[in-house]
Parts: sequence; structure tokens; C-alpha cells
Amino acid sequence: MDLGDTSETASDDELVEQLRQHLSTITSTRLGPDDDYFDLGLVSSLRALEIVTYIEGAHHVEVGVEDLDLDNFRTASRIAGFIRRKRGESGSGAS
Repeated sequence: MDLGDTSETASDDELVEQLRQHLSTITSTRLGPDDDYFDLGLVSSLRALEIVTYIEGAHHVEVGVEDLDLDNFRTASRIAGFIRRKRGESGSGAS
């Protein structure tokens, strides 16, 4: 029970929840933070591009061609990790 970790966890949980809600809306399915909507067949390639556009606009990160690895975008939790990494919030030196 580290109280020092709660602010980071809370902000991370908030980001995951925002993403989960958005993904649930566009897939018309109640998704959990680790539900793989690609594996579930809920997202087409066109919808995937819409997700990338949403991430860039709503979360102010640039998604480059080198970032277009499906593993970055499979779940709300993975997208949150991707966003944090792009913002430099988690992990400082992985190129």
C-alpha cells in the first residue's frame, strides 16, 4: 500500500478509462482495459486509422509510421502505455 504511487496510478487509470470509454463507443461493445478489440474482430483497418487520429488529436501525441505497430494499439491499456511513452512520462531511454 504505497501511497506515493497512487497519483501516478490514478492518472494512468484515468487515461486508460478515457481510452476504454472511447473504444467502447466506437466498437459498440463494453470493453475492458485489456480487451483486444482487434482479436475480437471489432475494428477494421479504417477504424484503426480513426483510432490513431483520435489519439493524435485528443492526447496530443504524434504517431509516426514507425509507431504503427499493432501491439501499440490492441487494448486501452496498451494505448495508454504508448501515449505515456510518447509523452516521455514512462521510460526514458528506449529507442
